[in-house]
Amino acid sequence: MAIQSNPSDQAVVSGLKLFTGIGEFKVVAVNPSLDELHAMGVMLQSEPKYDVEINGDNFKKIVFWLKNEDITTSCEVLITPGEWVSQSGKVKCYNRIGQDQWLEKGPDGSFDTSNCPEWIKEKDTFYAIPRGMDTVTEFVKAWANVENGGEIKLDTVDKIANGDVKELRELIKILSANSVRALAYVRDEKYQAIYTRHFGRVNPKRNDLFIKEMNKDYGAVKGEYTIEWQKYEPSEIQADTAAPALEESSDWEETGIDPFGED
Repeated sequence: MAIQSNPSDQAVVSGLKLFTGIGEFKVVAVNPSLDELHAMGVMLQSEPKYDVEINGDNFKKIVFWLKNEDITTSCEVLITPGEWVSQSGKVKCYNRIGQDQWLEKGPDGSFDTSNCPEWIKEKDTFYAIPRGMDTVTEFVKAWANVENGGEIKLDTVDKIANGDVKELRELIKILSANSVRALAYVRDEKYQAIYTRHFGRVNPKRNDLFIKEMNKDYGAVKGEYTIEWQKYEPSEIQADTAAPALEESSDWEETGIDPFGED
């Protein structure tokens, strides 16, 4: 008989190294090819697909690949090409400093900003965005460390929404010295994932803003997570968002649906 035994309390099954918590990441690729992924050490078996169909609806997928000293992982955003229109007929818009509003669109294509709150600036710069481009814009804003009130406008929004990510790829070189903070979590005890409801600046480190988003409607993390960065151990994961629930209105109330589905 030949049995190489081990004590029952010793972990002998190893797999992928997974991590949870808020970490700082470099952006190393956007919608890479299979060869580019292999060069990064990500050994997928087939060419990645950036056109996806979910429940009969077609989406474009924007995938930012993030890397730190522990993991290389993907941050995926689904985009619906075309204007994002709510059930009430309003159009989701951003202005050039990153403020967003649901606005009525006139027959001439202009947006009615007469009912915008007083704190909204640059009212003449509003432009329509496809659904999902708000997440991309907020990611770039955190990554580029744009100050509040600073300009944050991608020039090729419609092209990006249709799969042309040249502008986003150019940012990898432009922002090579920058990092973005993101919350990593684990789904089904085996899949590494990134929370897409909030991205943070490196300085200051505002963990509370991640928790604030988690407490909003549709903001829950769909997996196991921690706030502090750590190696994933299922028995050690605890819910550590002790912040009280926030009663705040959301632009998503215009649609009445879960805007994100899967993170």
